[in-house]
Amino acid sequence: MGNFFRFGGQDAVILTNMLYGLAAGILISLGYCISQKRKSYSQSVVATILLLPIVVAVVIPLIATDLKKALSLAGIFALVRFRSVPGEAKDIFYIFFTLTVGVAIALGYYIIGFSLLIIVTVFYIIMCRGIKFSEDQILRITIPEDMNYNGAFDDVFEKYLTKSELTDVKTSNMGTLFTISYSIHLKDESKVKEMIDELRTRNGNLTVVVQMDPQMFMKL
Repeated sequence: MGNFFRFGGQDAVILTNMLYGLAAGILISLGYCISQKRKSYSQSVVATILLLPIVVAVVIPLIATDLKKALSLAGIFALVRFRSVPGEAKDIFYIFFTLTVGVAIALGYYIIGFSLLIIVTVFYIIMCRGIKFSEDQILRITIPEDMNYNGAFDDVFEKYLTKSELTDVKTSNMGTLFTISYSIHLKDESKVKEMIDELRTRNGNLTVVVQMDPQMFMKL
C-alpha cells in the first residue's frame, strides 16, 4: 500500500508536464476561438485542443521506452474527432499543431513548446481574421423540367461571377423540377442578392441557393 502512494521523481515530472499541458491547452483553445470569424465554432475541436496537450504530456513519459508507440497513441487520440466526420483542413492542422506542442512539453522542451505555441497562434489569428482568402461558393438553381438550362444564365454569370462551372444536375419533386449546381466565384459578395433576383426572373421564381460557406446558406 505504501508503494501505491509513493511519489517519485518521474511522478513530479509528469505532474509538471500536466500543468504545462493544461496551460498550453487553454492558450491554444483561446487562440482557436479568437481566430474564428463566426461567433459559433466546433465545440469538439475546442475540447480536443484543450485536453490533448495534457493527455500527450502523460502518455509519452509513461511509454518513454518506446517513443514510436507513444507518438502513435497520441496521434490516434488527435484523429479520433475526424474518424467519422471529415474536418476542415485548418482544423486538422490545428490538431497536429496542438499535438506538436504537447510532444514538446512531454519531452521537457518547455521553451520550444511555448515559443511554437505563441508564434503559430498569433499568425493563425492574423491569417484567419486579418487576411481575407478568396474561396469558391456553390450556387444551386431550381428550374422547371421543360427549361433548357444550357446558356440560360450565361449573361447573369458574366455580370456577377468570375467563375461558373457546372458540377451537378439532379431531378426533384417527382421529376417535375431540376436542381442545377455550379461552382462559382463572386466578383463582389455584396451583390449576391442582386444576382439571385435576376436568376429568379429566369427560373420562374423558384428556389435559388448560394452556399457561402459549409455552415451558412443564403436562401431567397
